[in-house]
Amino acid sequence: MSPEDARSPVFEIKDLHVWFDTGSTRRHTREVHTVKGISLAVAPGERLGLVGESGCGKTTTILASLGLLPPSASVSGQILLEGKDILAAGEKTVGPHRWNDIAMVFQGAMNAFNPVKTIGWQIAEALRVHRTVEPRERRDRVAELLELVGISAANADRFPHEFSGGMKQRAVIAMALACNPKVLLADEPTTALDVVVQDQILSLLTKLTEELDLALILVTHDLAVVAQTCERAAVMLDGLIVEQGPMTELYRNPQHQYTRQLFESTPDVFSAPVASHEIAPVVAPLLDVTDLKVSYGGRRSWLSSLRNKPSNDTLAVDGISLRVQPAEMLALVGQSGCGKTSTVQAILGMVPTGGGSIKVAGTEVTGLSRAQWRPLRRRVQMIYQDPYESLDIRFRVRHTLEEPLRIHGIGKSAKERTRIITEALERVGMTPPERYLGRYPHELSGGQRQRVAIAASLVLDPTLLLADEPVSMLDVSVRSGVLELLDTLRRDLGMGILMITHDLSTAANYADRIAVMHQGHIVEEGPAWDVVNTPTHDYTRTLLAAVPSPDPEVRKVS
Repeated sequence: MSPEDARSPVFEIKDLHVWFDTGSTRRHTREVHTVKGISLAVAPGERLGLVGESGCGKTTTILASLGLLPPSASVSGQILLEGKDILAAGEKTVGPHRWNDIAMVFQGAMNAFNPVKTIGWQIAEALRVHRTVEPRERRDRVAELLELVGISAANADRFPHEFSGGMKQRAVIAMALACNPKVLLADEPTTALDVVVQDQILSLLTKLTEELDLALILVTHDLAVVAQTCERAAVMLDGLIVEQGPMTELYRNPQHQYTRQLFESTPDVFSAPVASHEIAPVVAPLLDVTDLKVSYGGRRSWLSSLRNKPSNDTLAVDGISLRVQPAEMLALVGQSGCGKTSTVQAILGMVPTGGGSIKVAGTEVTGLSRAQWRPLRRRVQMIYQDPYESLDIRFRVRHTLEEPLRIHGIGKSAKERTRIITEALERVGMTPPERYLGRYPHELSGGQRQRVAIAASLVLDPTLLLADEPVSMLDVSVRSGVLELLDTLRRDLGMGILMITHDLSTAANYADRIAVMHQGHIVEEGPAWDVVNTPTHDYTRTLLAAVPSPDPEVRKVS
C-alpha cells in the first residue's frame, strides 16, 4: 500500500439517519428521529473515538452499521466498507461482512458469555459459524487468539465465572478478532472496570490496531479514555455530530459549547486543586474504624467438615483504620476486590467483623443486635452505586422518600411528611418538587434517579453518608453535578462522607483526604493533593499511572 493510500478510509458512515417507530395513531405513525445525518470515516490502523452522553445515538449508530437494529427502526444513508455500500440490499449485503470484516465488542463483558460453556468453546463458535478455519485447526486458532489478547492458552477450558472482569473483556475482544476483521467497533469496552484494568484494555486495543492494521471506532462517554487512546474524535449530541477532529485540537480549542462542557466536566487527577478548607479534628469523629478485620470462609471439603477441620478463611479487610470528621469527605480508593465494599458492609453491620472496632458518633457498633442498631440507622445512610437498581420500580418518588419516614416514625401527619420530602428534593436540586413526586423511576434520567436516592437518605437527617461508587454509572456531566451536590451537602449540613471509588480523578477533585486500599490493607493515607502529587507507596503510583487524562499530550497509552 502506497503512502497516499495508507490513510484511505476502510470504513465510512455517510449521511446516516435512523428513525424508530414508537407506535401509531389513527391519523399518523409516531417516529423518533434518533440519528440525524451523521458521517464518519476511519482508516486502517486508525483509532476514532465516538463520544457523547447516554441517549445521544452512539450505540444506535454502530448497531445500524452492522444491520443489527430491530424491525421498528428505519435507516437511510450508506455504510461503506472499502468503498462498497454494505447496507444497499439490507441483510443480503451486510450479513456476509458481519464478524468477518466488521466485528463488535459489546458493552458489558460480565454478561457476554454463556455461563455453562467454556471460554474456548465460545470463541471457537465464531469460527464454526463463519467457517473461517478448518475444524482440526480451531483449537490452535483459539489458543492463538487468547495469547494475542494476553491470556494464557491454558485458560481456554475455564468457564466464565473463573475469569476476572478484565480477563472476560480480553476474551470478548479475542472473540471479536476470531475472523480477522478489518474494522472493530467497541461499545464502552471499559465500563465497570477499575482504572488499572481499564488502562490494560485500552493499551491492548492500541496494540492490536497497530499490529493488525485494524480500524477502531471506540464508543464511550469518557473523554479522558478517548484522549489517551484515539488520534481523532467525533462528539455526538442529540443524534448529530457537533464537532470532530484531532484530539489535541478538540482539547486545546473546542469550537462547540457542548465539547467545552464535556471537557470541563471531566475531572483531571493531574490538575486537582489544593484543599480549600481545613477539617478541624474533634474529640469524637463521626466514624472511627480501628484495626478492622473482615473475613470470608474459604472452600471447605466434605471430608474436612466431617473431621471438624477449620476452613481457609480469606481476609478481605486486614486490620485497617480510618476516621471521618464532620463536614469531611474521605475517599477510600482501590481496585475491584481490594476490600472497599466489605469495609462499608462491616460499618453498616451487614457482615460480621473478625476483629477491631467501629464507632459511629462515639457508639461502638460491632456486635450490636438488629434492635440495638435501629436508632443508629438514622445517623448512617448509604448511597448505592447503580441508580437504576437502587430504587424500587413499583414506587413513585413520593413513596420512595416517605417509606423511611414511616419506618422510623418521623412526621406526625401526611402534611408534615410531605414538607420533609419536598425539602429533601429541593436540597438535591429537583425543583419544583411537585414535578417529581408522582413519577416512577423509569420516568427519570440516571442523574435524577441518583438525586432521588440521595434525597431518600437526607429525609432522615443523617450525620454520616456512605457512598459506594455513587457516580460510576453516570454520564460525565451528570456525574459532576452529583459530586458537586455531595460536596455542597457536607459543607452546608456538616455531614461526613465516606466515598468508595476506584477513580482517583474524582477523589483528587472532591475529597479532603484519600485512603488507598490494596489487598485488604490501607497502604497510604493523607490529604488528597499530597497523595496525588507526592505518593509514597508503589501501589499508589501504579494507580496514578493508570488514570487517563483528558489532555492527550499528558500521557499516551502504549
